[in-house]
Parts: sequence; C-alpha cells; structure tokens
Amino acid sequence: MKLTKTLTLYVVAILFTISSTAQNTEKDFLPKKGDLGTGIIVSGLIDNINLSTNKSSYGQNILFAKYYLEDDLALRVGLGFSLSRSVSESSDSSGLFLNEVDSMRRSSSMNVSIGIEKHLISNRRLDPYVFGQLDLSFIGKSKTETDVRQISTIGTASNNRKVIRDGGFAVGVNAGAGFNYFLAKNFSVGSEVYLGLQYVSLGGGISDNTTNTTAGGNRSSTFNSREDITKTTTLNVAPTAEINFSYFF
Repeated sequence: MKLTKTLTLYVVAILFTISSTAQNTEKDFLPKKGDLGTGIIVSGLIDNINLSTNKSSYGQNILFAKYYLEDDLALRVGLGFSLSRSVSESSDSSGLFLNEVDSMRRSSSMNVSIGIEKHLISNRRLDPYVFGQLDLSFIGKSKTETDVRQISTIGTASNNRKVIRDGGFAVGVNAGAGFNYFLAKNFSVGSEVYLGLQYVSLGGGISDNTTNTTAGGNRSSTFNSREDITKTTTLNVAPTAEINFSYFF
C-alpha cells in the first residue's frame, strides 16, 4: 500500500513536471521584447496559390517588419518602392504605306507605413492583437510617349507625342485586429481584418507636346498645358482572406 502511494506520487509529480514544461515551452514560442519579425502572404485556392508581400492602403507592395518594444507591444514598419516602365511596338501595312507605332509609359511611387500593435492575453500558442497603422504614399510623375510613323516610297511622316502628368500622394489610416498561431518557436500563421480610411490626391499640371513631321521633312509642334487634379476619399472594411506566415528572430 505504501509502495502504491509512493508510485502514485511519483507519477503525479512526473505528469505535473511534463505539463509545466510543455506550457513553458509553448509560451516560449511567442516573440519577446527585442525580437524582429517579417512574413509573406499566401492567397488563392489549392490549384492557384500565390505568394506576395504585404500591401499598403494604396496597393503598393512593401517590405514589412515588426519589432517588439515590449513582450506585448510591437512596432509595425513598412517600406516600398515601385518603378514601372512599359514599352509596346506594332506595325501594319496598308496599301502603299507601312504604319509603325511605338509607345512607352513610365511611373514611380514610394510608400512608408508605420503603426503600433498591442498584443492581448495570449493563450499558449494563440496570440491575438489589435493595431493602428498610418500609410503614406508618394506618387511620382508619369510620362507617356507615343511615336507614330507612316513609311512610303516618298519618305517617312511621323507624329511624336509626349504627355507628362504630375503625381500626388495618398494617406491611409487603418485600425484592426488579427492573430498569430505559433506552429513552432518563432514561426506563426495568422490573419488580419481592418477598417481603413484613405485619401488620394492625384494629378496637377499636365504638359502635352506634339511634333508632326511630314514625308517631305517639314516639322510643326504644338504645346498644351492644363490642370487636372483628382481627389478621392474611401472607407474600406478589409477582411483579408489571406494567410500570413511570419518568422521572428
């Protein structure tokens, strides 16, 4: 009887130790003060899975990271650049003429995002949080150039047009909530939902320069300028049907 009691106490002690160790290990999965993390987004169905980075309110891809100021408080920071240049060429013969069209468009933008993330009471591997974030986007000038040539036996007639449009800026204010579920130490899967208010001011001065050259070599130019500004304010509720995979180190 005494031996049975002793064995029972040993078993209870061992189980208690294992349970305590398991709980401590699970809590060790969560990031702590001084940890830095980043992640990728997985979206789409099984037969069409896409990997991408985070996006700002304006839709720009950004490099996104979290830095833990405290065990339950993290700084959210994002930075992104976008450079776009598209070129197209086409040709078509019509009777005695060969028509060629070349076009090119360039644009650029930059985004800075900063926010704060407050983590709520964590339940072992589950880590819920709320956050606020400010997105600032700076949109550069866009340039569109089109060159049309008509080639015949008497020479080449051409029309060259260049349109330059001022850029603008966008401001987004977001508030939301999310969660991380830690599959292993420093590695989590999660998602977010947020309410966002966005203001965009796009445009300003537009310059339009056209140069016409006849087959005989005579040249004429026209230059026009005007103001064209578009301002929009949008309120969005954005539940992400996307999965965030994050790693902290």
